[in-house]
Amino acid sequence: MFKQLSHPQSRKDMKTVLSTSSLGAMMANLLDTVRTPGIDYVSGYDLKRFGSSWIHQVVVATQEEPHLLAKTSLELRAAAQEHHLIIAVDTRRNHRVIGCIALWHLGLDSYGRDWFELGTLWVDKDYRFHGTRHMPIADGLYRRILSDNLGMNILATTTNPAAIELGMRHGMQMISYQSLPESIHRATCVCPIAKTGTLDNMRCRVKDNTCRVRIPFATWLRLEKPHRTNWVHPIKVQASRS
Repeated sequence: MFKQLSHPQSRKDMKTVLSTSSLGAMMANLLDTVRTPGIDYVSGYDLKRFGSSWIHQVVVATQEEPHLLAKTSLELRAAAQEHHLIIAVDTRRNHRVIGCIALWHLGLDSYGRDWFELGTLWVDKDYRFHGTRHMPIADGLYRRILSDNLGMNILATTTNPAAIELGMRHGMQMISYQSLPESIHRATCVCPIAKTGTLDNMRCRVKDNTCRVRIPFATWLRLEKPHRTNWVHPIKVQASRS
């Protein structure tokens, strides 16, 4: 065991296990009261006290963000009822909704296991920075939805480098699309031809290139540890070439 922990990747995996555990998430959530004072995270039955006022705000946000797939009010309401959605609110400003994250059901794999896609991650532009300081509200949303659903098989796809880095901070493992169960691979690849360059999304030109898929560490273990792929932020790549 000690010999195994001498390997850098093994130490990194152990750190991921600890930080993404229920205890690790609880400790980090307590720190949020200092890092993002006044911000509360609401889900499940607690959402009922907001009525439906939050839904319109999130619908508009998904329509305005280029990296997000637009969601309807019916879709958001259904996700909230399934306890698959979390919103962030500013308690100092009449509980203004300033962030959201959700899990969307993709389907079953060949073993009958449910899979969900993490998405609709949005934080109001006014709350992404405080002066020159980054406000980790997106981190709070990401951490909570993963820790609340450790037993679920989850994936996340994006072309947004900032979203990729965010997920990796929370233990997401980058794999190839081919490592996913085939039915789930097909279910998550639904982008239009203008983006994929093909009518057959299994041959999409941006997969594993600018578009990456990541899964939580627990899902990676359940998939029997598929090969992890490398990724470098495009800005760093450009800097290395200059």
